[in-house]
Amino acid sequence: MKKLINVLLIAMILIMVFPFFYAISASFFSAADFTTYPAKILPSKLNFSNYLKVFNHKYFTTYLVNSIITGFSGTLLRLIIAFLSSYAFSHYKFKGKDFLFSILVLTLFIPSDLLLVENYITIQRLKLTDTYLGIISTSLLGASQIFILRQFMLTIPKDIFESALLDGASDRKYIFSILLPLSKAILVTLSLQSFVNIFNSYLWPLLVTNKPKMRTVQVGITMLGFSESLSYGPTLAAIILLFIPFTILFIIFKKSILKALERGYLYI
Repeated sequence: MKKLINVLLIAMILIMVFPFFYAISASFFSAADFTTYPAKILPSKLNFSNYLKVFNHKYFTTYLVNSIITGFSGTLLRLIIAFLSSYAFSHYKFKGKDFLFSILVLTLFIPSDLLLVENYITIQRLKLTDTYLGIISTSLLGASQIFILRQFMLTIPKDIFESALLDGASDRKYIFSILLPLSKAILVTLSLQSFVNIFNSYLWPLLVTNKPKMRTVQVGITMLGFSESLSYGPTLAAIILLFIPFTILFIIFKKSILKALERGYLYI
């Protein structure tokens, strides 16, 4: 039985890893390698020209910069809103608190595509199309982040908060001196999660950007034009280049992510 489980686990790992392996391998394919029969898994020879085509494309760097700006600014604003909202929901009593929190949780069950038209009309009327604020606007309220942070803050003993108030500490001092250091692991994890989600978003940035100079990299990859010649190598090379920073970020913050998972703040 144990051998069968091991075989199944190995098979599942291979199924999950193979697409990544093939993407890396195919990023070095020549145009002829994509049309050979039977299909190749490894390139006939390493072809670095695919990566050179990506770097030499006049808009690729612009797309990447736009994604980095929207990713960092959207993550920062989302985490600030989520942190302050969860602080209010967990530390204070006010009229309608439970009702408001219930409404917030219910928004998690609303498909984001359902609001695309209304959101686009709103952004258009506010004249925020082709702007960074327009791109990140739908990402600023993270209901799941508020929920997770609120649940975490409820695990902190109220005696700490009450003692800080008795000692004359203001909300700002309590947040910066006590709450933020305790929340470091979960905030790092949620920041990475938010950055990846905003960075990888496709449909909304596609709708609210018309100028090539304002498009994000996920939208830009589909418009690089390499696939028109049936040479998918440059497109795969661009995807691999985008995958590398996320891998580095995961390695750097791996301890904080594992710490948050071990303490039960996040679930896979």
